[in-house]
Amino acid sequence: MARTETDSPLQQRVEAVIRDFPFDNYGLNDVDIALHDYPDDQEWVPALARKVLAAIDEAVTG
Repeated sequence: MARTETDSPLQQRVEAVIRDFPFDNYGLNDVDIALHDYPDDQEWVPALARKVLAAIDEAVTG
C-alpha cells in the first residue's frame, strides 16, 4: 500500500493496530486471511483508520 503525504504517524499506528488485531479470534476468518495472505489488497485499512480517527476527533472536539 502506497503512503501519501497526508498519512500521519497516528494514522499509520492505527493502521498497524488494525493489521495486528486477531480478527480470527472473533470469527472473522476472512478478514484475518485477507490481512495476512493478501497484504497488497488492503486499501480498506487506511480508509478504516481515517474513519476511526475522524470519529475520535469528532468526539474530542464536539
